[in-house]
Amino acid sequence: MFEQLQKMMETPQAREMIFKTIARQVAQAPPEKREALGRVTVTIEKLARGIHLDVGHSDDGQVEQVIGKAIEGWAEMVSRGFQSMGFRVEIVE
Repeated sequence: MFEQLQKMMETPQAREMIFKTIARQVAQAPPEKREALGRVTVTIEKLARGIHLDVGHSDDGQVEQVIGKAIEGWAEMVSRGFQSMGFRVEIVE
């Protein structure tokens, strides 16, 4: 089943659908929140066998909450994906 989901997510169309959904939700936010989000830099370093993700800070408390929830959500999604394939996953806080 995971292979089927993984293959589905490999398609550009499926990924585009997810990202468009996220973009629609962000578009509904007030302009000052969208601007605050746009001031935060996200750096993704691709390594030979992994990635390093660094998200900058915001001077807006609500944006900081969005950042925290996004990191938690993506960490859970990635960890559960690897767990479902049988890998042992460790999340380091």
